[in-house]
Amino acid sequence: MIGLEVSRWLLIDLLVLPLMFSLAVFVLLDPLLEGWRWILEIMRTPLGLPGAVSTRVVELGPLSVPIPFYTAESRWPTPFDLRTGWITVAALALPGMLLRGRFTPGAYALRALAVIQLTAQLWFSFAAPPFSYALSQYVAGLLVCGVVILLLAPLLVSFTYFIFDFPLWQKLLLATMLLLHLALLLPLQAVVHAYVIYRGSLLSMPLLFLMFGVLLDVFVYVALYGWGMSWRSDSMLDATDRRAPVTPYKPPRMTPPLGVPAVRATGSPVDGTNGAPTA
Repeated sequence: MIGLEVSRWLLIDLLVLPLMFSLAVFVLLDPLLEGWRWILEIMRTPLGLPGAVSTRVVELGPLSVPIPFYTAESRWPTPFDLRTGWITVAALALPGMLLRGRFTPGAYALRALAVIQLTAQLWFSFAAPPFSYALSQYVAGLLVCGVVILLLAPLLVSFTYFIFDFPLWQKLLLATMLLLHLALLLPLQAVVHAYVIYRGSLLSMPLLFLMFGVLLDVFVYVALYGWGMSWRSDSMLDATDRRAPVTPYKPPRMTPPLGVPAVRATGSPVDGTNGAPTA
């Protein structure tokens, strides 16, 4: 970024490309949501989710978006669910405290999971029903976030990837892969969350939302972005074109001069014959 030159073509990439992709998402939004509804419907019976797949119209600014969701609802945690949750907290926290060395990043992740589940355990141990969010509301809200992510993802790609001097086809490829990946991941993610919460009670909702909800969608872009940044560029700032760093200057080691005459305790120099002071 230090040596980045803001050219006319770069401004076109930063402004035209994200608008083009966002417009494509907007135009294809209705068939996309129909596809999401179809995925939820075909997965409902094999997973044993009761009820049906319904639709809720959500207003997103000027847009009226028909969001599909499951009508199935989950239960309040039973004593068995709470005991299972405490075992889960211990199973996450113990290796999180013991892992060291190269496994330290995994240890931090396990500790974060344990802390979030611990807060859910404590809340459901002292709270009383009903819960603030029903399963149907949760699934609909998760897919609403997905629609917003799809509309805003091109802007994110623009100011984090398009700003670099990659060829046009690589920029188009990365943005297309991200949108296609999210378009398929989001409904499957909602299905998995609905199944786990339905089977495991509302106790599993906080952990799923905080660690495997929108955060997982962000990790998808981080992974694709890291891969895309490894594609070689013709810029002088590219890693393959950088010169080796210059060896830092090291001053020569200073040594004391030889032949220094002896010095008396009083500080008067003497010769080497009779010990009389020299002139």
